[in-house]
Amino acid sequence: MLAKKVLRNGISLNSRIKEQIAMYRDWKELSAEFNDEEVQGILTDARADLLESIRMKRNLEEIIMENNNADQREILRLRYFYAATWAAIADELHDTTQWVKEQHRKALKKIHVEMTECCEEYDGYAEEE
Repeated sequence: MLAKKVLRNGISLNSRIKEQIAMYRDWKELSAEFNDEEVQGILTDARADLLESIRMKRNLEEIIMENNNADQREILRLRYFYAATWAAIADELHDTTQWVKEQHRKALKKIHVEMTECCEEYDGYAEEE
């Protein structure tokens, strides 16, 4: 299912962005200490990678926000941005796991996604439970 594949790119994206920010800051500090072209190039590459991850997250958030059902949006966010389990999502929404899975299925059916290069490049999703 295309929508699920694209949304799975959001799993671990938050931690990836945090890691990239830390790396970028390290390289930025080094580039200030060493005025070296090679270090400047690494810093530029690190910044470009970070911006690409941020753009990808924004694209996924826009896909999710197109859904007009608040519960379905929250299910998608929790599942694909925070890798929440079905049980954890059900607890958060004060409903059953079965209901959450049904809403998830309905939400995926509503998503019309065109694959972008951004989404094709990163496929860092976790396996389904």
